Amino acid sequence: MGGFGGGMGSLGLVGGLLSTLLTIGLLVGLVFLGIWLWRRFGTSEGAGTWTLAQETRKTPARDILQTRYARGELTREEYLRMLHDLA
Repeated sequence: MGGFGGGMGSLGLVGGLLSTLLTIGLLVGLVFLGIWLWRRFGTSEGAGTWTLAQETRKTPARDILQTRYARGELTREEYLRMLHDLA
Protein backbone atom coordinates (compact mmCIF):
# COMPACT_ATOMS: atom_id res chain seq x y z
CA MET A 1 0.00 0.00 0.00
CA GLY A 2 2.72 2.49 0.86
CA GLY A 3 5.08 1.77 -2.03
CA PHE A 4 8.65 2.94 -2.36
CA GLY A 5 9.86 6.53 -1.95
CA GLY A 6 6.81 7.87 -0.17
CA GLY A 7 5.46 9.59 -3.28
CA MET A 8 8.60 11.68 -4.01
CA GLY A 9 9.88 9.59 -6.90
CA SER A 10 12.73 7.11 -6.95
CA LEU A 11 15.42 9.61 -5.92
CA GLY A 12 13.41 11.51 -3.34
CA LEU A 13 14.77 14.86 -2.21
CA VAL A 14 17.98 14.52 -4.24
CA GLY A 15 15.97 14.03 -7.43
CA GLY A 16 13.87 17.11 -6.71
CA LEU A 17 16.98 19.18 -6.10
CA LEU A 18 18.63 17.96 -9.31
CA SER A 19 15.47 18.71 -11.27
CA THR A 20 15.36 22.25 -9.87
CA LEU A 21 19.03 22.85 -10.69
CA LEU A 22 18.54 21.53 -14.21
CA THR A 23 15.58 23.84 -14.75
CA ILE A 24 17.51 26.87 -13.48
CA GLY A 25 20.49 25.95 -15.67
CA LEU A 26 18.23 25.67 -18.71
CA LEU A 27 16.69 29.09 -18.05
CA VAL A 28 20.10 30.71 -17.55
CA GLY A 29 21.29 29.12 -20.78
CA LEU A 30 18.30 30.50 -22.67
CA VAL A 31 18.96 33.99 -21.30
CA PHE A 32 22.60 33.83 -22.43
CA LEU A 33 21.51 32.55 -25.84
CA GLY A 34 19.12 35.49 -26.16
CA ILE A 35 21.84 37.97 -25.22
CA TRP A 36 24.26 36.41 -27.71
CA LEU A 37 21.66 36.53 -30.49
CA TRP A 38 20.83 40.15 -29.68
CA ARG A 39 24.49 41.14 -29.93
CA ARG A 40 25.09 39.06 -33.05
CA PHE A 41 21.97 40.20 -34.94
CA GLY A 42 21.29 43.69 -33.57
CA THR A 43 18.94 46.08 -35.30
CA SER A 44 20.36 48.94 -37.30
CA GLU A 45 19.31 52.37 -36.08
CA GLY A 46 16.01 53.45 -37.55
CA ALA A 47 15.94 50.78 -40.25
CA GLY A 48 13.80 48.29 -38.39
CA THR A 49 15.48 45.36 -40.13
CA TRP A 50 17.85 42.80 -38.68
CA THR A 51 21.45 43.04 -39.85
CA LEU A 52 24.65 41.39 -38.77
CA ALA A 53 26.24 43.49 -36.06
CA GLN A 54 29.62 43.09 -37.76
CA GLU A 55 28.35 44.91 -40.85
CA THR A 56 27.41 48.00 -38.85
CA ARG A 57 30.69 48.22 -36.94
CA LYS A 58 33.77 49.95 -38.26
CA THR A 59 36.86 47.83 -38.61
CA PRO A 60 40.09 48.98 -36.97
CA ALA A 61 41.60 49.50 -40.42
CA ARG A 62 38.81 51.91 -41.35
CA ASP A 63 39.30 53.80 -38.09
CA ILE A 64 43.01 54.19 -38.83
CA LEU A 65 42.28 55.26 -42.40
CA GLN A 66 39.72 57.82 -41.25
CA THR A 67 42.14 59.18 -38.64
CA ARG A 68 44.91 59.53 -41.21
CA TYR A 69 42.55 61.35 -43.58
CA ALA A 70 41.37 63.66 -40.79
CA ARG A 71 44.99 64.53 -39.94
CA GLY A 72 45.66 65.43 -43.56
CA GLU A 73 48.12 62.60 -44.15
CA LEU A 74 46.08 61.36 -47.14
CA THR A 75 44.53 63.12 -50.08
CA ARG A 76 40.87 62.56 -50.86
CA GLU A 77 41.74 60.31 -53.79
CA GLU A 78 44.07 58.18 -51.66
CA TYR A 79 41.45 57.97 -48.92
CA LEU A 80 38.68 56.90 -51.30
CA ARG A 81 40.90 54.37 -53.05
CA MET A 82 42.01 52.81 -49.76
CA LEU A 83 38.43 52.84 -48.46
CA HIS A 84 37.31 51.03 -51.60
CA ASP A 85 40.12 48.48 -51.15
CA LEU A 86 38.93 47.74 -47.60
CA ALA A 87 35.34 47.19 -48.74
